[in-house]
Amino acid sequence: MAAMSASATASAAATQPAASLAEPPEWPIGFAIPDAMGGKRPAKGPDRADILIWLPDGAKRIRAMLIIPNNSDSKAFGEHAATRKVAAKHEMAIVYLRNFATGFEHRKTPPESDAMAELMALVSRHTHINEFVHAPWVTFGKSSRGEFPFRMAWLYPDRTIASITYHGETPTWPIPDWARLNGQTILSVNANGESEWAGTWFGHVRPSLLNYRATQNWLSHIVVVKGVGHGDYIDTHGSSGWGKPVPPGAVSCLRVWDYLALFMDKAVGLRLPPGEYPTEGPLALRQVDEASGVLIDPFAVETLFKVPRLPLREKGGVFLVGEVEEKPVDGFAVIPPAANFAPPEGVPVVKYESGKSPRQWILTDSLKFAMQADPMLDLGHLQKLMPAVGDEVTIDGKTLKFAPIETKQVGPNGGIALNTGLRPPNGKITLLAYTVLEVDQPRFVRVRAGYTAATRIQLVLNGVPVRHKQVLELKPGLYPLLLVLRMTANWDRIEPDLEDAPAVAVAMAKAMQAELDARAAEEARLKNAPQPRIIHKAADVPPDQRKRMFWVADQELADAWLDLHKKR
Repeated sequence: MAAMSASATASAAATQPAASLAEPPEWPIGFAIPDAMGGKRPAKGPDRADILIWLPDGAKRIRAMLIIPNNSDSKAFGEHAATRKVAAKHEMAIVYLRNFATGFEHRKTPPESDAMAELMALVSRHTHINEFVHAPWVTFGKSSRGEFPFRMAWLYPDRTIASITYHGETPTWPIPDWARLNGQTILSVNANGESEWAGTWFGHVRPSLLNYRATQNWLSHIVVVKGVGHGDYIDTHGSSGWGKPVPPGAVSCLRVWDYLALFMDKAVGLRLPPGEYPTEGPLALRQVDEASGVLIDPFAVETLFKVPRLPLREKGGVFLVGEVEEKPVDGFAVIPPAANFAPPEGVPVVKYESGKSPRQWILTDSLKFAMQADPMLDLGHLQKLMPAVGDEVTIDGKTLKFAPIETKQVGPNGGIALNTGLRPPNGKITLLAYTVLEVDQPRFVRVRAGYTAATRIQLVLNGVPVRHKQVLELKPGLYPLLLVLRMTANWDRIEPDLEDAPAVAVAMAKAMQAELDARAAEEARLKNAPQPRIIHKAADVPPDQRKRMFWVADQELADAWLDLHKKR
């Protein structure tokens, strides 16, 4: 499968190039592919390229390529200045797969055909560059396309220089029998958010990559971006913050892309044979001496973030994957009712009903953009807000006024219907809502305020921010309830509520809170503790211990890794 079949070559050669669908200046070559290969024609309007190609200026041949399948802002990574600078340095093309059926993603069995070989023949014909037929590649994939990079390595190990998984799956473990890995020193990196998928970086990515290090000779490492979830950078491509200055303490997606470009530069420099071109056949990629690199301690992320070590469990000589599971609770808190509190005229008081979102609120006007601060991380002056009808609040320079909710704005099950003029077509909205809950007897309740990276919902109960799935102990009385919404998605409604918590959930929440309190105490201690050594020259570490550590090419990349993880 690693070599292109003669039938695929003949099939591609018989296909005449269609009219150019280039998207200059970023993508000077673009073309459609047959529907059978995944090509898609728009229902209306002009055709768009299924495949887009960038080449270094004046290139008549290439030595390698970066392949990027479509998902989210993956295309923007292929357009990033640092990415293209590295590609030009190494005479690499960039191939963007807007529409293409790879035939090997999201399946448990091996692919039935070599669609990649057929595609590369088409690319060669449209670019008039023969080297595409045999050129080695660096693979990139984000989120649901995170399988693409490592499965390309499974199937084409002799052709894969390196793989980059960006906020996506780790190379899954164990490896299926149909993978063709045979000891190649493939370089790989996984970049994940700190809070992504309930801690996937330490529950899945870290143990899997260490297993690849120990058993497959891969030279792998992990990047963890502090304060980020599933790629929800404040300046991610397509967001309102794109191209704007990044606030202090936040990490720009461009800094991460710069790092991934540097990783690609090192990987290509190490593995491509100098001065050779894949014109007549495949290149023999160079194996990399593990002792030549730099090692990163497997717990280096916790050390730099100054948090206690997170689970890394081992059994039978391999690290256990998936040891993190999402629990039905998220800690415990006792919140008293408001003391000496009388709601102003016009502010609704609603009786607590388990599992039902309030139907009466006072609302602000909706801002037709997402507020700059993430309310689930930084409420600022909003935390103590207990407004009356007619009160005003300022967010990002815009003044909003509270008014009673309109009948049409009440959701079918309570909450707030956003598809009633509150939410613009692009889904970007900032909205505040306020009501008062009346609790009639002592209760244990669980918060239900589901959220995503794009939809941020923060509830504040009597001035205390509460978390989704947090269990609360409430006493009889009145509880002011503020809702702060920042959204960049097209949700029709939001229905946050409290529900009665069963005894088993209360016990679990209390036990979890004890662990959280102990962890907070340990974090406080670590803030002033001396930092242990986390970077080592591989040659200074015994071979059996090297396999239990992450690997980067040299000190320059190690320094860049450290800089990316330092608190700002």
